[in-house]
Amino acid sequence: MPASASPIFSVIIPSCDRPQYVGDAIASVLTQDLIALEVIVVNDGAQPIAQPADDRVRFLENATQGLNPARNLGIKNARGRFVAFLDDDDVWTDANFLTRAANILSLKGGFYFADGLMRFADGRTKLFSQPTDAKSLERDNTILISSLCYETKLHDALGLFDETIPYYADWDWYLRVARAGYHLEHDKSPVVDIRIHEQNMSGQDNSALRKADLARLCEKHNLGPIPLKNHLDFI
Repeated sequence: MPASASPIFSVIIPSCDRPQYVGDAIASVLTQDLIALEVIVVNDGAQPIAQPADDRVRFLENATQGLNPARNLGIKNARGRFVAFLDDDDVWTDANFLTRAANILSLKGGFYFADGLMRFADGRTKLFSQPTDAKSLERDNTILISSLCYETKLHDALGLFDETIPYYADWDWYLRVARAGYHLEHDKSPVVDIRIHEQNMSGQDNSALRKADLARLCEKHNLGPIPLKNHLDFI
């Protein structure tokens, strides 16, 4: 697809000093059978990222401002009708994922999200698949952001990711969309491998910060107390 053509999908990959992973993430997007896409890689780290020879890939610098500012920078620069996110240490494994998402979203709008496989360093995998609706999202975050797609214009209606609650800005976004009455379409197919490794498990060391963010989320949405957990607690 020529760089000047309008993409159907904008895929945003925020990355922070994970050169050993981000190349695989980018490559997994470029193997999608939907050709009309752009990949926006937002570098939030200090290390440069190797740039593939594909004019569908663009690189933005976020000057180490953080994950959600990186996502928001990608959204502000997205040219696609639809947007999807892929964490820099994850890989899409279903080449038909974006085509399927585009077809469903064109009919129903709202959110389209799928299942994933938690892939551990020793080779074990566990399926992440959770029933999700507007009510369940008031108790648990059961959407994998690396399997999520929606119309970019939702941000025109509802705003960007809330950067004041960095650990739970994704959950906050899901709640805002669900409470606005948009359709939530759950595809019970695993489309992404979520790598479980030492870096992404380090959030356990930030439990005090995560608890404070969770309290802010609960106050913002009048949720009541919610115990601290992560996606691994569901498998």
